[in-house]
Amino acid sequence: MKKIYLSALFMIGMLSNLSAQQFLEDSVIFDLSTPYNTAKSFVFYSQPSHFNEELLNLCTQLDPTDSSNFSLKLIQLIRGEGISINLNEISKNPDYIDSLTNRNVLVLSNKYPQLYLEKIGKNWVIPRGSKVKILALHDKVFSFGNNSLLDLMITSNSKRYLGITAQQYLFILLFLVTAFSSQKLLNYVIAKMGMKAALRMGLNNIAKEGLLPVTKPLSSLIVILLISFFYPILQLPAYISVYVVSIIRASAPLLLTIISFRLIKILGLYLEKQAKKTESTLDDQLVPIVRKSLRVFVVLVGTLAILQSFDISIIPLLTGLSIGGLAFALAAQDTIKNFFGSVMIFVDKPFQVGHWITSGEIDGTIEEVGFRSTRIRTFTNSVMYIPNGKLADATINNHGLRVYRRFYTNIGLTYETAPDKIQLFVNGLEKIVQDHPYTAKDNYNIYLNEMGPYSLGVMFYIFFEVPEWSLELKARHEVLLAILKLGQTLGVNFAYPTQTLHMAQLSKSTSFDPHDEKEI
Repeated sequence: MKKIYLSALFMIGMLSNLSAQQFLEDSVIFDLSTPYNTAKSFVFYSQPSHFNEELLNLCTQLDPTDSSNFSLKLIQLIRGEGISINLNEISKNPDYIDSLTNRNVLVLSNKYPQLYLEKIGKNWVIPRGSKVKILALHDKVFSFGNNSLLDLMITSNSKRYLGITAQQYLFILLFLVTAFSSQKLLNYVIAKMGMKAALRMGLNNIAKEGLLPVTKPLSSLIVILLISFFYPILQLPAYISVYVVSIIRASAPLLLTIISFRLIKILGLYLEKQAKKTESTLDDQLVPIVRKSLRVFVVLVGTLAILQSFDISIIPLLTGLSIGGLAFALAAQDTIKNFFGSVMIFVDKPFQVGHWITSGEIDGTIEEVGFRSTRIRTFTNSVMYIPNGKLADATINNHGLRVYRRFYTNIGLTYETAPDKIQLFVNGLEKIVQDHPYTAKDNYNIYLNEMGPYSLGVMFYIFFEVPEWSLELKARHEVLLAILKLGQTLGVNFAYPTQTLHMAQLSKSTSFDPHDEKEI
């Protein structure tokens, strides 16, 4: 029987992060001479099988006027909040001095600095300062009251199974059923109300694609918050509460991260809808980059919050990241330059998707502006990937921003063309410009401009109002055909390069006279 009893105590000690040697005795000698002995006595006599309120009260600084039942409230707080007291880390030195305060003080839990021991006289006890802070924390955790029920959970002599009474099992079952039902109800209500609100705002597609996936984690988050509020009333053993409370606290940032991650999709859908209303196509490329950046940020922050909920210090991690970030920045200067180049492109907007640009060897149409590089389709149908850092520093000639596209040619007429016909031809050219749908009507120059070596030159200088090069080619084609038809109608001949060859006429004599020449 004794072996079974010791084995049970051993298992409880292992689960509660206490060494097996602490429970290998039938009893613990009450001793307050060292921090270790005081903590060991308090832990031992707070167990249901060894509960002794009088000895527990001796572990605190004596106050005859105190009627707050501090020992019971401290046990309630330890079980409700899952406070772990690891005896292996507590000093056995009776003259222990804290290095920070330079006093005989020892904190029992790093997560709860309110709970500490102090040497008063020859004994290590929980001082009045700690008692005041612990009572204030107790009132905050158990703000709903029901102290009588909490006291019953601690002092109950009911038979325990794995350290839990039948009453606690019943409350656990009630908690689970209530939590499951509440989650289903909240999920239905939130989805219904959210859909109605979105439809009233005219966000039908956004509501169907992005709203419903958010309702489940949102309702679960509300249930988790309610569980964290009411869980302490169960008063489960500390070795169980340590893990349960950790899971509850980690669930909240996890669900919040999932909600934020999915809300970013809703934000992305809304931004895409707004981007389609603008003439700029660069906004359409900016939305995916913003969405990806926000998702990475949410995942990083959520991961840090989850790690912190498990009492994992993130300060060394952040310090390591900062040092590693500096080394990474030095090794990835080009990448950082391209990142800021992307920012400058989206801020300055020197071009948009679909624009034709030229810059040095770059000559093509913008297909996509990415986070690091820009994709350009050349006129040979190849694809160029230009780092945004290089593109942001380059001098860019954006043909896509041209309001007008110039067209200039010199129309050569033969010298045999009569002046009247030349004037009729010029008037006809002006009419062609006025009648064509894509030409600028207030900015053109059509004049007899020069007398060349083999033709009379008519300047034809006009502008097309077209957004794309293909439409410009089509407009040129139509105008040139109209010019040819006009010349054919008026009987005007277009000149082409000619050459007159003069040969000297040779006489029978051997003399040569430069005036004796014949035109051939």
